[in-house]
Amino acid sequence: MASIPSIEYELLEKGDKDTVSFLKNYLNDVGFFAIKNHPLPKSTIKDAFDYSKQLFDLTIDQKIKYKIPNCKGAVGYTPYGIETALTEKIADQKEFWHHGSHSNPYSLSNVYPNELDDSHRIDDLFLQFESIAIKVLDCFKSFNIEYAADISEIAKDGNSVLRLIHYPKIKSHNKHRARAHTDVNLITLLVGGNDSGLEAQNRKGEWVDCDCKENEIICNVGDMLEIISNGALKSTVHRVVSNKNPNRSRYSIPFFLHPRPEVILNKNTKITANEFLTKRLQDIKLN
Repeated sequence: MASIPSIEYELLEKGDKDTVSFLKNYLNDVGFFAIKNHPLPKSTIKDAFDYSKQLFDLTIDQKIKYKIPNCKGAVGYTPYGIETALTEKIADQKEFWHHGSHSNPYSLSNVYPNELDDSHRIDDLFLQFESIAIKVLDCFKSFNIEYAADISEIAKDGNSVLRLIHYPKIKSHNKHRARAHTDVNLITLLVGGNDSGLEAQNRKGEWVDCDCKENEIICNVGDMLEIISNGALKSTVHRVVSNKNPNRSRYSIPFFLHPRPEVILNKNTKITANEFLTKRLQDIKLN
């Protein structure tokens, strides 16, 4: 199985001509790549996974207290078997926790598990992920693409989300931990899971391995960036499967970079980021 390329963060940041040319062409086929030698400290990544494991080790009775009604999964806990990929009928085999922005005036108030020590440290994790995500998005300016919005500015104080995911041991013959889907946002930064299984689909319909090394971050293009780039950058279908270790839990931490809710994604349709997101949340049963 083919795999995604790994790009030096420094080359991406300074808009290296060869790197930009390669990525611009590659992302038209597969909207995923890995970033190596990035500025996110290893200690931050370790702290994020430690926090996640402590959180999901809580009992279901403890976790369910933090399922916030009528919030469309924006903050707090979402139990196993709820989120369902677009056009799919079988729910994903995962539970997750959402933590949002403090600077976006439209964001709901975050919740913190009382059972964990220093549960507010997730605020610092969010800010560090947000900072590097905005820097990576800014790198896309060098792609010489006509965008429908200023990508340097639209994600500041945006509706971004840090998601902690736990895929429990597989209990059935269903190998799909997360069924095929695209991400709704601008870009996603993913701190590699503790197990393999993430795959993206190229234009030929072939699945590409998206595993990354310990010191790498995976970046993928989301639906909103495809719209804003007028289709020049492709949001890619991807999934999480259990090929090798179905009897082991899998943890993953994606950061979904969103624009502010009022940002217009398409000048012709005038659809806003909030309208686009609201429709997607209904479709994946997080309404």
